[in-house]
Order: sequence, then structure tokens, then C-alpha cells
Amino acid sequence: MPIDFILIISGGASALLLIAGMLAGQIDVAWRIWPAPPVGSLKSFAFWTLFRTSNVSVLILAAERFLTTLSGPLTPIRVALAAISFIAGVAYVYTLWSLGRKATYCQASGLETTGVYRWTRNPQYATAILAFTALGLSAWSWDATLLAAALVIVYALMARTEEPWLEARYGRAYLDYKKDVPRFFNIRHAASELHALLALKVPAFANTHRSKR
Repeated sequence: MPIDFILIISGGASALLLIAGMLAGQIDVAWRIWPAPPVGSLKSFAFWTLFRTSNVSVLILAAERFLTTLSGPLTPIRVALAAISFIAGVAYVYTLWSLGRKATYCQASGLETTGVYRWTRNPQYATAILAFTALGLSAWSWDATLLAAALVIVYALMARTEEPWLEARYGRAYLDYKKDVPRFFNIRHAASELHALLALKVPAFANTHRSKR
């Protein structure tokens, strides 16, 4: 059996089961598979197995499609998309490291609002969505692109379904944070933060900016 067929079936089935599970969990909390159930439980094992299978399947299939079909007039665009995916992937690893293993597995307490969390409430999901979107497009293959799109939906649902859990866990602190910081990434918010940073570190920038108004 061809390896790419195995990747398509296993990756696609895993992503669809994750999507179905998270949607079911919003209807009945007894079906909730994310945020991650207690470590060692059957739900936890099932979730992480499906999640990792989906991620690995997309990575391998998209990389294979990219490397074996890299030719033609769209090559520069595809290479640029692959570069964006790589950079976003590195950022994703960094955000996982900054959050810590326990918090990633929904075991740690404490609401993180500093550093990269001033820009987005979900830096892991935001960077993963960018990475897999760019990777799926760079593959330029219907199977790899669709598989990547399904995984992007999984990440988006993970961000959405964990919000009630965070609200229950951190209460008013999270609600206030939620009002100030976007779920993923907001260009206007980023521009405002950048301008404030430049005005603080480069006073001449602030004066010049005001004089042009």
C-alpha cells in the first residue's frame, strides 16, 4: 500500500474525528476532548494520538508533494510559502517552549498575559495555523492542501473550545484579557503596539509622527 495513501487516510480520518469530537463537546461536556482530559485517561490518549497523527501526516505528505513537484512558473511563490511555513513553525516551537510543557497539556495554573501573549491570546494556534496554511498551499496538491486545511480547522476549534474552560478557571482576569487581546492575530493591534514601542524607544519617531498629522 503506497505510503501517501496511508498518510491521506490516517491524517484525514484523525482530523475529521478531532473536529467531530470538539463539536460534540460543545453540545455535551461529557463528550469534551479538549481542553485535554486528565493524563492517562482514554480520552486523553485518543486525543493526543489523533492530534499527533494528523500533524505528522500533513507534514510528511505536504513536504513530499512540495519536493517532488517543485517546478514551473509558480516555483518562487511556492518556495516563499514554504519559507513562511518554516518561520511560523519555528515561532510555534518557541511559543510552546515559552508556555511550558505542563501548561501545553492543560496541567498548569496561572494566566499568561505577558510577552507574545500581549499580541495574541493563542500564539501556538496562530503560528500553527499560519504554518500549515502556508505549507498546504506550497504543496500545490489537492490531497495535501485539503489535509492541511482540515488540520487548520482543528487548531481553530481548539482555540475556540478552550475559551469557556479558561473563563471558568480564571474568571474576571481572563474576561478582561479577552477584551484587550485578539484570539489569533490582529493587524491593527500589532500596529498600535509597534507604534507605542517605537515612540517609547525612539522619541524622535513620536515627534516626527505627530508633526505629520
